[in-house]
Amino acid sequence: MNGSLLIRNGRVIDPASGFDQPADLAIADGKVVAIGRDLAPGGSRIIDAAGMLVVPGLVDLHTHAYWGGALLGVNADKIGPRTGVTTWVDCGTSGAATFEGFYHHVIRRSRVRILPFINLSYIGLTAAGNLSIDVGELFDWRFADLGELKRVGSAFASEIVGVKLRASNNATGAHSALALPLAREAADMLGVPLMVHVGTAPPTIDEVLPFLHEGDILTHIYNQSVGGCVLDGAGKLKASVRDAMARGVKMDVGHGAGSFSFRVAEIAMDQGLLPDAISTDLHAHNVDGPVFDLPTVMAKFIALGMDMHEVLTRVTFAPASIVRRNDLGRLDVGSEADIAIFKLRSDPQNLVDSAGEIRSGTLGFDNVATICRGIVLEAVEDGRAEGRHYR
Repeated sequence: MNGSLLIRNGRVIDPASGFDQPADLAIADGKVVAIGRDLAPGGSRIIDAAGMLVVPGLVDLHTHAYWGGALLGVNADKIGPRTGVTTWVDCGTSGAATFEGFYHHVIRRSRVRILPFINLSYIGLTAAGNLSIDVGELFDWRFADLGELKRVGSAFASEIVGVKLRASNNATGAHSALALPLAREAADMLGVPLMVHVGTAPPTIDEVLPFLHEGDILTHIYNQSVGGCVLDGAGKLKASVRDAMARGVKMDVGHGAGSFSFRVAEIAMDQGLLPDAISTDLHAHNVDGPVFDLPTVMAKFIALGMDMHEVLTRVTFAPASIVRRNDLGRLDVGSEADIAIFKLRSDPQNLVDSAGEIRSGTLGFDNVATICRGIVLEAVEDGRAEGRHYR
């Protein structure tokens, strides 16, 4: 089989189709052109994946990748090639004021794929977590400028995959009652899903969920914040959460620095709240821990009792479908050649949540190679440290 790249002898898993067997995989012109046993190499570069998993390039539904434009941004071209994440969904790091810079200076130049949500706030997350005095992006509700959002949304309609609102007291202050309907209007205006972050109230999760429709996304579903937790005081899943699940609201992990609790996850999962997407909320304040990267978060859900196929589904075609990119997160002939190769690690490890609680894990994912659009990626070095700490 002629092609530019041939991955041989791996265990090929495509959660979208259920394919899971030893196979070779041939790539040419950025596409998967053949999957089968003993494919002829022709003039291809060969990667021997014996004893390894060959899976679709990972899709992280919640990241912050506007490095240089917001202090919390991390460089996807440094982290993606060593973690298998080929699609980074940036969740509102930029607003209408900063989106053009994000697009031209980061998105267009990146070797991994970055799909942006635009923030309801005109200034985006420029100030988030970086000022000595906390000033949320919607402490002044006038930053929710729908006119500017429409202008930028029209100019970049083929790029923007959603609208993002941080609905917690450190972001909206006293203005959540204004911000929530404006976020709903903005998403409907642009014809894209709405993602809402929940944290410490106001607003409460019960106040947030009525604004989310089928296909919208609730993120930070396993946080333990007062008012923003999916559980009531008795540890029962709130009725508003069950109602949202029933009408098709998508549930996203969004681990983050302070938004993932093993205890909440264990209780909520036992009551049926499983994530539709496993994501990191990766940014400069958690890249050095407790998040680190998407394979680390995947290991946490293995430790919580999910099997490997359930986890792989939630980091490949499931999040891709949420952002309406059904061409991504899958391995079949003709699909985008986004591929991650992992070696499974079975040594004991301590895994830490956002509250410092520890669970023991026995399975980890070590990335061996990452291919995006048919190109084997090497990590870049930009001379800056990714990790920063809250002041």
